[in-house]
Order: sequence, then C-alpha cells, then structure tokens
Amino acid sequence: MFRTQINSNAPIVKGSGKMMVELPFIPHAGDNLMLGDSQALWQVVKVTYIIHDEFHPKRDFVDLVVEVVLSED
Repeated sequence: MFRTQINSNAPIVKGSGKMMVELPFIPHAGDNLMLGDSQALWQVVKVTYIIHDEFHPKRDFVDLVVEVVLSED
C-alpha cells in the first residue's frame, strides 16, 4: 500500500482540495480515480514520488503526492 496525499483544484472531501488515502497501486498521469464524498471521477495530472531520507519533511507521512483535476469524461 502506498500512503498518498491527493491534491486537487476543487474540493474533494468536506470542502477541502486535499485528502490522504492508501492506494494499492501507483497511479500515472492520465489515469482516473474515484475520490471524495461524491465519488467523482478525477484525472491524475502529476505524480510525485517521495524519497524516504532524513531530509524530506514528509518522509514519515506519505509515499506519493498525486495532483488531480475533475475528469471531463
């Protein structure tokens, strides 16, 4: 499982554009994910892998940061 921070340009859950989830896979740009309160379809636009070393501030919290936008499909 990959601890993932998901950031969006619109509210995903409870009015926030950010949520934390555990994903069993690594999404890629162009993939679609069902997320949030309304289970809307979101498109992945960017994935950032977190390198777990002593210098990274989020090393204890997340493995991936995924940026999404509302899918137009």
